[in-house]
Amino acid sequence: MYNELIMDYSKLKKYKGKIEDATKVEEGKNLSCGDEITLYLKIENERIVDAKFEGIGCAISQASANLMIENIIDKSIDEVKILIDNVYKMTRGEEYDKSILGLIEEFKSIKDYPMRIKCFLLAWKTLELSFK
Repeated sequence: MYNELIMDYSKLKKYKGKIEDATKVEEGKNLSCGDEITLYLKIENERIVDAKFEGIGCAISQASANLMIENIIDKSIDEVKILIDNVYKMTRGEEYDKSILGLIEEFKSIKDYPMRIKCFLLAWKTLELSFK
């Protein structure tokens, strides 16, 4: 589960921080393990032009948040919703579009670790909440 990519992304600082003029701020918590995230999105013309997060958590939740942000910046809300759908399919072991996921597919074995799925999905569920 803990491959080099996941470990590298868990330590990445590029997407950590706060966006003062964020148009959306959403908080997410994984009560079963204590992971927390605050997601900051700057949306203009139905596109995510910037995103950052603050929070604490295990290597999986931190890597997932960083990889998620890397994949949503400069995408339309509709494109991001399709990405989220494919991420959920991957975690359930269903058929998904590999071309949409890119490096996120490095997490495909998460489906075999039920206790870690919540860690991986924390950032994604928080992102999804920001569109409701």
